Amino acid sequence: MRELIRRLSFSDRVSGGVPRGCVPVLVVGDGDEECERFVVRVEALRHPSLAALLEMAAQEFGYKQEGILRVPCAVNQFRRALTTSAVSKNY
Repeated sequence: MRELIRRLSFSDRVSGGVPRGCVPVLVVGDGDEECERFVVRVEALRHPSLAALLEMAAQEFGYKQEGILRVPCAVNQFRRALTTSAVSKNY
């Protein structure tokens, strides 16, 4: 997980409207729930609530995801984790 955060921290790319220091996250909801895209500051990923969700993502999709970071959880659960970290932006 530290490798993922380190790699995202050094990204100089600003693509798809994602500002430097942020990472796009696609929350792939469970069942009939639609996916939702978020832009999250890299330092927020260190917060325990988001780190736990990242660990779930790594278990399901692996540590070397390319492109947008996919997180397998309910959108409401992700929003609660963002609120707890208080360092995010939703697009």
